[in-house]
Amino acid sequence: MSEQPRAESPRQRWRRPPRGAKTKNERANFDIILCRTMGSRNAFANGDSDQLHPMERHPEAQPAKRARLAEDAVASIYSQVSNTDTSLEVDHMILDYVAYQTIQACLASRDPTRQSGSSQALASNLAMADSFMSIFRTRHPTYKPDAELRLRSMLLKFITLFTQRLTRNPTTPPREDLRALRTSNQQRAREWIGSADRMPSAILSSDAFDKDLPIAEQSLERNRAHVLSKLDIPPEDDHYEDAFYGTSDCVSLIDLCPLFMRLSAARNAMNGSNLTELWMELACELMLQACLEHYLVFGAHGTDAIDEAFAWGYKTAEDDSQTSANNVDASSVNHDEVNAMFEDDEFEMEAEGWAEIKMSYLRRLQPDRAVPEKDTAALLGMVATQHPVEAFEKRLLTYLSALSESMVKPVLVQLENGQLDGMTQQETKDFLATCNIGDLQSFTLSNGR
Repeated sequence: MSEQPRAESPRQRWRRPPRGAKTKNERANFDIILCRTMGSRNAFANGDSDQLHPMERHPEAQPAKRARLAEDAVASIYSQVSNTDTSLEVDHMILDYVAYQTIQACLASRDPTRQSGSSQALASNLAMADSFMSIFRTRHPTYKPDAELRLRSMLLKFITLFTQRLTRNPTTPPREDLRALRTSNQQRAREWIGSADRMPSAILSSDAFDKDLPIAEQSLERNRAHVLSKLDIPPEDDHYEDAFYGTSDCVSLIDLCPLFMRLSAARNAMNGSNLTELWMELACELMLQACLEHYLVFGAHGTDAIDEAFAWGYKTAEDDSQTSANNVDASSVNHDEVNAMFEDDEFEMEAEGWAEIKMSYLRRLQPDRAVPEKDTAALLGMVATQHPVEAFEKRLLTYLSALSESMVKPVLVQLENGQLDGMTQQETKDFLATCNIGDLQSFTLSNGR
């Protein structure tokens, strides 16, 4: 099957719809889009809402029938939409909408001010997102999403794994997938390092991380309970089957570092923006927290975790040549978005400030031994106290929320808000009237807002 053309994305075609009269089939298609998105309980879609105009509550009074769903059936856009382009547009709009809503539900699940009733909404949104993404991939296997949908999908993946990683739940990746991810991440780090002189841990005393670590199991259990308490997660019973956080089945922060970098790089590439000092600080704190978690919660030892977490920065062509000379596959680090993100705008060199900030965080993993009798585990505990995990989570979630809000909202979210991008509220109402949609207030209320 040949690839779909990328000259004009479904988002672009739907963002500013024409104001002219619609044919009967076009009106039916638009009704089906909204019905499919809101589900079979949508009172507006089924004509049962008290908010509807009398003509809309009684379809027999209308000059032409509208497409409606059976009371006991969920809308099926695939049996109604025969045109391939229209089917892709519909699927694209729904996927964008579902991804956005699931992102918001994940953020709400970690926000104490928004947690009322969020658990049920989160489970529903996560299940819907997973199901519809599978449907979309099956129906459009060769489609390449536009930059905005790609970024939103990447954000959805990261924010789901980050916010749901502390407990075992349906979003927990299978063991084999986690093993494959970790193997891939370690290979990426080896490719970036290339030679011994580029190892981040070279500035540290590696003997201490072998001699004093791993820490005792009792201390690990205490540290796990401490982290869960600080993040308002119910405690686990470490002696029974529900013990999860800190085990090999749990997604760790170090597992998420590469996805965070790809997400940030995709955002920068879409906007043509540069790295800011605030982002550098946040990225380095993620790397630091990943190391602290690996040693104090997961029970790691040695410096492999440090080398994997801090192996980020710009690689020049000369660095890549050195990597190849050491028989390391450099294909994945050549000219990709992440490498470009760390490149200076004017010169073929690393962005100013990154090396210095990264080094300052790296050195915090082995502070001066002011108290000689303190071992490495105790010193790492002091660093964790100086960098509270709950404060870090709040900063990272603030960044993710800002990233989400900086993107153009999905068309269906714009409709819920009563105004399409590029139109006034009145123009939006006029457009909906031509599509025979009716009262926006009904649309909003039927979605539980």
